Amino acid sequence: MKKVFLNIFSFILLFTSQLISQQFLTGSPEWLVDMFFSKTNFHAKADYYTGEMLNETNQPTIGEELKGEGEIFFHQIKSQNDELVFAVEVNQDQKVIDFYSYLKKENDRWKIFAVRRFILPNFIYKVVDSLSQLTLLSPADSSFYLSLQVFVMNDSQLKNYLISNLDAFNELINYFNQDNKEAGDRKLADLGLNSIFIDKNFPGCVFVMINTVQRLAIGFIYAKEEAKLPDISVNDLIYLEEVVLGWFIFRAI
Repeated sequence: MKKVFLNIFSFILLFTSQLISQQFLTGSPEWLVDMFFSKTNFHAKADYYTGEMLNETNQPTIGEELKGEGEIFFHQIKSQNDELVFAVEVNQDQKVIDFYSYLKKENDRWKIFAVRRFILPNFIYKVVDSLSQLTLLSPADSSFYLSLQVFVMNDSQLKNYLISNLDAFNELINYFNQDNKEAGDRKLADLGLNSIFIDKNFPGCVFVMINTVQRLAIGFIYAKEEAKLPDISVNDLIYLEEVVLGWFIFRAI
């Protein structure tokens, strides 16, 4: 998954509600994200692009492709030195598409240097649909089906899933810390999760994987207060956000 914002209508068939209009200070990061994702016209966009986005100055923005339809919500998920990252939700009824917008400050002006989406292969959705048609599943197939259902969730759904099952997630961490593999494996299956492990590069973190396909991965991170978290990167960990204290969601490409 590289450039992700072109030809958005291949993913969105129709948006019926109007974009939410908000007022932001011209040139601010919020104004820039709003202009790119919400506004039907962004004439000066070339002045607010840098990096790989300079190759997209002749291409329409998300707002220009949406033509005033749909609902756009965004919030900041990273602030470090002169770089910011925003998670952007494009919403039409129950259909949600998540984008991630990466900004940096150059010569006192905020600019977009990348936009990303997390796109799973179509066959994943076909498998989910096929399994949903079966009336009787084996325990192994049921666990696999649940894992895929969680795998295809959007960011908001993943947050709700974690919050709704927080006690079970914390139990999983306890089993892992106690090296209780049997109980831990049962809890992984109950939650539709694939694996749990630590990475010596990120002390204090426990990674809980939902699933992986090709180079795509989605999961949760349980992090102690002193933990070293992985950093958001446009070509690796494109999304990382804390949902409740000590629990994060991530997406990697």
